[in-house]
Amino acid sequence: YTLAAQAPCPGDQSTVTVTVNAAPDPGVDGATTVCDVGGPVGLFTSLGGTPDVGGSWTDANNNAFSGTYDPAVNAPGVYTYTVTGAAPCGNATATVTVSETTAADAGTDGTLMLCENSPATGLFAELGGTPDAGGSWTDPNGNAHSGTFDPSSDPAGVYTYTLAAQAPCPGDQSTVTVSVNAAPDAGL
Repeated sequence: YTLAAQAPCPGDQSTVTVTVNAAPDPGVDGATTVCDVGGPVGLFTSLGGTPDVGGSWTDANNNAFSGTYDPAVNAPGVYTYTVTGAAPCGNATATVTVSETTAADAGTDGTLMLCENSPATGLFAELGGTPDAGGSWTDPNGNAHSGTFDPSSDPAGVYTYTLAAQAPCPGDQSTVTVSVNAAPDAGL
């Protein structure tokens, strides 16, 4: 800033130094869906835009968070990424909303032993555990099957129950091994 001389006084001058700090960029809010039995996932890549590195994370309860979501330990919800601003710029935040998909459960393998003259029997009830309904069955030859075994027309062997994948979770399979015994014959 300059003032011209006013005789008999000399002029005067002073300066102002201006520094412009870049505003912090936490990126753009994002979302991700993980499988409840999946491995840990870094949330930074779920932020949109070009977020600055070196920020800090908090969970839905505003507790410090590592930035890596582990479905075995963490709960679904909104996770916040904060980038500290250099004065006079304030801090800036973006969020990642985490949802979990439940993995398919086809139960555990089972066995079924029938007599050749037994009535038709549902295979689903022979699966162990708590299998999810809605899957499909295949017979020992890999052909589609109704899930009801009829000893008079179906071959003995391994019947497979399959639940389709629900992204990002994988599908699941279990089997029922069916044996058919000959009916006793006491003769005439």
